[in-house]
Amino acid sequence: MHNRIRLLRETKKLSRAAFGEKIGVSGDVINNLERGRVEIKEHIIKLICTQFSVNENWLRNGNEPMFLKTSDSIMEQLREEFHLDDFSFSLVYEYLKLDEDKRHIVQEYVYNVMKVPQPTSQKPLEEMSLEELAVEREKAEAEYIKSISNSVKKTTSAVLNTTVDTQSLKNKDTNNKVSNQ
Repeated sequence: MHNRIRLLRETKKLSRAAFGEKIGVSGDVINNLERGRVEIKEHIIKLICTQFSVNENWLRNGNEPMFLKTSDSIMEQLREEFHLDDFSFSLVYEYLKLDEDKRHIVQEYVYNVMKVPQPTSQKPLEEMSLEELAVEREKAEAEYIKSISNSVKKTTSAVLNTTVDTQSLKNKDTNNKVSNQ
């Protein structure tokens, strides 16, 4: 079990002090546990399993898998895979904890802010087949590209108008200098 505690800590990329802090003990205690200098108490095993979503059978006996699949561990995987900062992590986590009605309200708000059309299907996303989701995604992407394209056209037009206005001012300034001489 001592080696598995070290393996867990290294897998989590934590120092002994940081690992110990998460379960309420010092880095020296973790060092002693990893080296087999002290007996691992039952409450320490429970703390490690709870804090790190570790399969107690793995910690005690080495039987795979190392980690339990919990909503917290899945969220931590998302944080790592997508490099989520604290705000993004909290936003996604809190959204997922909402009930279906509140999620729908948030979705409507986001669609309105982004000015992206809502999915045309009245079916909740959770009930859609993969094919239906793919169709909805393609529609949403097309609408998004269209809205971005319109935004780019407006920006380009504004830049061109500014360029034309600036050129007109330069021409007027040059004409004024010539006539003043």
